[in-house]
Amino acid sequence: MDKVALVTGANTGIGLAIVRRLLADGYALGYATSGADEKHKGPLGELRKEHEEAGITWVYGDLSDPAVPERLVAEVVEHLGRIDVLVNNAGLSTAKPFFDLTVDDFDLTFDVDVRGSFLLAQHAAKHMRDQGAGGSIVNITSVHEHIPRPNFAVYASAKAALGMLTRAMSLELAVHNIRVNSVAPGVIATPRNEADARELDVEVPLGRPGKPEEVAALVGWLCTDEAAYVTGSSYVIDGGMIQQVVKTPAG
Repeated sequence: MDKVALVTGANTGIGLAIVRRLLADGYALGYATSGADEKHKGPLGELRKEHEEAGITWVYGDLSDPAVPERLVAEVVEHLGRIDVLVNNAGLSTAKPFFDLTVDDFDLTFDVDVRGSFLLAQHAAKHMRDQGAGGSIVNITSVHEHIPRPNFAVYASAKAALGMLTRAMSLELAVHNIRVNSVAPGVIATPRNEADARELDVEVPLGRPGKPEEVAALVGWLCTDEAAYVTGSSYVIDGGMIQQVVKTPAG
């Protein structure tokens, strides 16, 4: 039976690149978006035409609702028969000066980026455990899992929390052969952050933003047997940005 992957935030940017990579690697796919209208549907029809032999099921729901993660996993299992890979890609990028942040900003960011990912992982891991074949969970965090940035007090904190959740889950799920890792992108050129990516080019030692497909390649590897001995790790993919604390050479 084909392996099945569930990818959240599947309709654009890094999520869409991950979807394309996993489909190319032979996975059946749960294509998860936050809503059911056309803008959330995105390129689903095109993907179904390109991968006619693959099962692709569209599931949707607002991850700030704590009832949604269990339903998304259940619908994927119902339609595709199992779940072997979960990619927690959906998230909010809350950018405000510290004194402008509100309780709602904090709650919504943590509800989606942390609690939603936690609940999805919990429900997916239960199926992986019961299937008896192990599995792979990949949490898309950010370079800001590791380093802060002005105006990202809440966002960076949420990504750091998801990074620690990754490590904690890896310990408890290893006995079931379920591997859990983080992928922490730096400056990636996506439709959502194209302007920011251009401005930050100078901060990247490799001199360019990353491509969503480069992040997807790393995620794809983490889901293969080639990464069978890898769990509890965070893979920074940032062109060397966090290595450069001070750009101006000492003199």
